[in-house]
Amino acid sequence: MPQPSFPAPPFDAQSPTAWTSAMPQATERASKPAADWLAWLVALAVLVFMAVFGLQAMRWSLAGGWHWLWMLVGLPFFGVFSVLAVTAVATRLRERRRVRVALENMSLERGEGLRVGEPLELRLRATVPAAQEGERTVAPQRIAMRLMLHRTLDAVGECCCEAIASREETRDGRLLYECELRADPGLDAPQWSVELRDAADDTGAPILTAALRRLPAR
Repeated sequence: MPQPSFPAPPFDAQSPTAWTSAMPQATERASKPAADWLAWLVALAVLVFMAVFGLQAMRWSLAGGWHWLWMLVGLPFFGVFSVLAVTAVATRLRERRRVRVALENMSLERGEGLRVGEPLELRLRATVPAAQEGERTVAPQRIAMRLMLHRTLDAVGECCCEAIASREETRDGRLLYECELRADPGLDAPQWSVELRDAADDTGAPILTAALRRLPAR
């Protein structure tokens, strides 16, 4: 059954090699190695020790006489190091990283062209870009691939077939999204194209669009 129309002018094909989702980025707790946790615990223990020492020094100053000099040491020690200890705990508990959905090194394989009534095999190969500091990069789980027909050369595309391609990993470490599309017999248009979108973001801009060469029926 034909799907709603989506703008994909054949003269405005978009074939980028990298793509990043425009959807709001999710966040997650960042996993830390054991060595990082150990270093953080040691630093926290030092801060707590210095804060406790400052508190004890203020207690010594209550003895009166020359002991009041301990207050000059205890008050700044307790104030500064207790604040640093609380800040260190709060920062660690609130520490999160962004999850960026992105692809790079994209390459779309679409065969020789389209023959109406016959399956068209599409393969998108890509990799996941390296993560920047404070983030984790992932590839989209599924990509919607659409076959678009253009009733005139300058008309917007109409989706006549759609398939969902799931993410797979190849032996060389790249990602592969693969599916088949087919134009129903009887459909005719001067221009055809394919449009790829993140299946989780149907309203955003397409990942890429590419024109198809029309082949005669066999």
